[in-house]
Amino acid sequence: MGNKRKVSYAVVSIMLVVLLVLSGCSSDTKDVGKSANADKNSSKIKLMFGHFWVDDTASNKLFRQTLADFRKENPNIEVEEQAIPHDPYRVKMTTLGASGELPDLFVANGSMLIDYIPKGLVGTFNDTLEADSNWKNGFLPNSFDEFTEGSKIYGVPTAMFTVHLIYYNKDIFDKVGIKSFPKTWDEYLAAIETLKQNKYIPIAMGNKSNVPVGSTLFGTLADRITGTDWFKAQKEGKAKFTDPEFIQALTVLDDLNKKGAFNPDINSIDQDQAHTLYYNKQAAMIVDGAWAVGSLSEQAPEDVKKSTVLAVLPQIPGGKGSPTAVAGGSGWSFAYNAKLDGAKKEAAMKLIKKLSDESYGKQQVEINDQPAVKVSNYDKSKLSPLGQQYREFISDKTFTPIYDIQLAPALVEAIYKGIQDLLAGAVKPEVLAKKIQTVRDSMK
Repeated sequence: MGNKRKVSYAVVSIMLVVLLVLSGCSSDTKDVGKSANADKNSSKIKLMFGHFWVDDTASNKLFRQTLADFRKENPNIEVEEQAIPHDPYRVKMTTLGASGELPDLFVANGSMLIDYIPKGLVGTFNDTLEADSNWKNGFLPNSFDEFTEGSKIYGVPTAMFTVHLIYYNKDIFDKVGIKSFPKTWDEYLAAIETLKQNKYIPIAMGNKSNVPVGSTLFGTLADRITGTDWFKAQKEGKAKFTDPEFIQALTVLDDLNKKGAFNPDINSIDQDQAHTLYYNKQAAMIVDGAWAVGSLSEQAPEDVKKSTVLAVLPQIPGGKGSPTAVAGGSGWSFAYNAKLDGAKKEAAMKLIKKLSDESYGKQQVEINDQPAVKVSNYDKSKLSPLGQQYREFISDKTFTPIYDIQLAPALVEAIYKGIQDLLAGAVKPEVLAKKIQTVRDSMK
């Protein structure tokens, strides 16, 4: 009897174990099925998008609204943003370029692409552009130049603009007896002296990040002296930063600084703070890119807006550059990670097209932005007076290379940090030229 009971207990135990195992298998199979169906049904495509459009300017609001519209129109595409301000963004993207861990899509300037392309980090747009001729043909001439290597296109331009404009307060000029913007370099230097004597800051700039003076002022000033052919020869290794014309360009900037053309704290404040000096009528001029047309139209006091007129640097005696040339171009582009393929790449292309078609360009024009696409029909009444002035003013200007777009990051840093040191009186033009050339030589 006892043995039978033991056998029964054993059989029952075995049956219970089998049932539990079968139950577990059934449960696991059911869960796996649920998971597979969930993955199949939730065909969510996730994209990481790196950019610097974070503040409340009209152009950034347009970008964010368009991104919100894209999300609504494409519920299966989840766009996560890595969004930080402009200057930290440049630093971050240099770091990510070194590690190879770039976002799925991002904004990049030509200098960044120079770094990324040899590493195989970015994809090309040739096939996508060829497959959509309306999109391809909608861009302005030469707008892809800064993002093209050989025959391959690595970036889609976000805008087309000059990085150099002088915004001056005509009322202040009139008040101190300067009846028109100087047409010669000597007249310009005389105007600076007149403004100083009348207790105005002649030119307000904020070079805390070391980019503004180098990009918006020096690039155009240097071209006035060296001419664009010198810049091209330098890129080809046929000219040097120790050449007399480049040293002269550094010397002219140094002389401007020594004459008191800028605010004394130029290296301690940023461009927003420099704009405040202009808005408060403490400064007669600011030098900035075309993007400031929008911010000034939005933020400046009404009387300052009405009295602001656009100009560019006058010709410099003995210089090889044209007085109607300004540093400009596309500047920034949409680019994507070379690892993207299939549905993820298609989603990225769809978003980039949304942010670079004629409809988006029309909205850019109407908020005083400068799109890279052809816009034939827009509401001129929506432009600010300064926006209208810009479109007329820039019509007869030619673009020259932007240093921080067409040169490698290490070289840009050597020039711009060196200019910051020059403004601080910590280095002489000849010494700085040698330092820059040393960096150039190390890159061969």
